Amino acid sequence: MVVIADGRYELPDELYYHKVNHVFLDVSNKTIGLDQIGFAHMKNPKEIAKLCDEKVIIGEPFAHITTENGIVTLNSPCSGLVKEFNYDALKDMENDTYTTGYILKLENIDEIDIDNLVTGSEIEQWGKHEVRSLLHDRYSFKIIEIGDSATGKTAIKVRFTDDYFKKDLRTTLGVDFGSKEVNYEYKNVDLLYTGTYEFSARINVWDAAGQAYYDKIRGIFYRDAKGGMLVYDANNPVSFKNLQKWLEELRIHISKNIPIMLLGNKKDLERKVPREEAVSFAVKNGMMFAECSAKTGDGVEEAFRKLAIEIYKREENLV
Repeated sequence: MVVIADGRYELPDELYYHKVNHVFLDVSNKTIGLDQIGFAHMKNPKEIAKLCDEKVIIGEPFAHITTENGIVTLNSPCSGLVKEFNYDALKDMENDTYTTGYILKLENIDEIDIDNLVTGSEIEQWGKHEVRSLLHDRYSFKIIEIGDSATGKTAIKVRFTDDYFKKDLRTTLGVDFGSKEVNYEYKNVDLLYTGTYEFSARINVWDAAGQAYYDKIRGIFYRDAKGGMLVYDANNPVSFKNLQKWLEELRIHISKNIPIMLLGNKKDLERKVPREEAVSFAVKNGMMFAECSAKTGDGVEEAFRKLAIEIYKREENLV
């Protein structure tokens, strides 16, 4: 199953999807329908009509759907004999388009329009591209904070999401969560891609508990993370020493290479971890680096801004 836009759209990877009109083909069940992205593009679909008889032919219309913005015509991704037309498809399309919300069931499939279909490993990249027009330059980035307990991860999250600091924040049990809507700007100085890009995003911050007894359950919260915030206490050398363990855990649970920010918290207090040592560790492991104070707020917003821009660049293939 390919999940995109932070869970809003699902594309089963065993199906075929037309590159242009978002018709799916389920070869196993011999069904044709409209995928979730295609359905989301339609404004208030009202009626579905059959445009084929006993057969469907590759590239020819088999149905149209009347919407508030006009009529959408669907072309067939394959050729074959028609067994059933589902006139009730619109009732189930929003909740279960791939099973009960299909439009056509076929007796047999004679030929597939393979040149215009995507499946398997091709689906994710295609789906992310197709969904951009639905997001209207608005993104949702899941960022997971990891690091030793008492490094101030929760305080950093609260400072970022609510611009608030409370000295006696309780230790996180399991995972804490907060979000914030942001508007950022990225200026590309590359000669081939020069330009200014403005984007809006919801930053979803997942603050994972650092205690050892949460090791077994913490892994599920890495799922679908777009960025990582690796936090240490600049006044606690042990928390810095343990960063390698946290980095290894993150890379075990997240196979793809995501942007990671190494963030030294409590910069307002006496430093016990040299900045040069932290910078060296970040460079060695391909991470960005910043320092902040959750107490004063200094550096917190900027750290999240830099990380969000790196995530955006990857989403838009600007790196």
